[in-house]
Amino acid sequence: MTFLRTIALAGLAVLAIYGCTPKGETNPIESLKVYVDSTRRFEIKLPANWERERVPGVRVSAISTTGISRRFQDFGKGDGGAKVDLQVVPLDSTMTMDTLIERVKLEFADGLSNRYNRTQTTLGGKPATKLAVKFDQEDGEYESETYFAENDSVATVVQFAAFGKTYADYKNEFAEILSSVKLAQRPVVVVRKVDSAAPSGPVPPSTTLRTYSAPEFTIQIPENFEGKKGSSSGLSSVSFFGSRLDCIIQVDVFDASKQKDLDKIVAQNKGNYGGNKVTATKLGGEKSYYFSYNPNSKISSRAYFTVKGNRMYRVTVNWFKEEQNLYLPLFEKCLGTLQLK
Repeated sequence: MTFLRTIALAGLAVLAIYGCTPKGETNPIESLKVYVDSTRRFEIKLPANWERERVPGVRVSAISTTGISRRFQDFGKGDGGAKVDLQVVPLDSTMTMDTLIERVKLEFADGLSNRYNRTQTTLGGKPATKLAVKFDQEDGEYESETYFAENDSVATVVQFAAFGKTYADYKNEFAEILSSVKLAQRPVVVVRKVDSAAPSGPVPPSTTLRTYSAPEFTIQIPENFEGKKGSSSGLSSVSFFGSRLDCIIQVDVFDASKQKDLDKIVAQNKGNYGGNKVTATKLGGEKSYYFSYNPNSKISSRAYFTVKGNRMYRVTVNWFKEEQNLYLPLFEKCLGTLQLK
């Protein structure tokens, strides 16, 4: 039986029924650390020893096992693992809460939508809907619980999921994480790191570029920008920013040895960006696509995807809409200097 791809919470998958249900290994949660998103102002505790991936203002997730992210999209064979995921989806006349809930569901080929148990609960102090589902796979039972709550016309979607019949091993920690959630809001742009010598506001990005070198790539960035390494469920993550922390370039590198088809990768990630139209381009001399989206009313973003060798590169750029003429052409110039290794 197969499932259809859903809003970034699942991909094309195969369901199998087995006579016995094996048990996978777990990666215990050693401690929890609060993650705070400065754009949408949501909060959630995440396992400190799990790998983390984030798209500011859009999503944050923690994965128990290296390389397991792809399996949560395609449900193919692979190592067991668990994840905690929080996504933010603006609601409007076309994307209502009911529409969102239906899109997140896996669609079973046998049409048995009643595999899902839908109940009412609370999340972040607001009324919420809970979807729970479980089914057997070759390495043991898959189980997930997904919570949906609305605040300020923004949906916060929190999902817990695990392969290998290991969901119960994390039950207590998942409950603590759920109780820690603060719902996303329509954000107020936060401007920090303002140069005290510039009373008129943040320091503009320098038009003089300097080269930043990493094991997987090189790129030229404004000479007054800082490069900061971050945690990632992939191979590496580096953010580049200046006085405005809402104007950034972020380069994330992932292992693509098991999936090198860029078109499939882009299709699997479309739900992460509201199903928006994808644009073909070039990045680092390679075939590339990017999604255009708006994390909030004052910020515009693009997320570029490309593949070279056994690596998949995702490059995210954010800029303050009122200063688009200042930042976007310069960011495009920086991307034009990107060299993939």
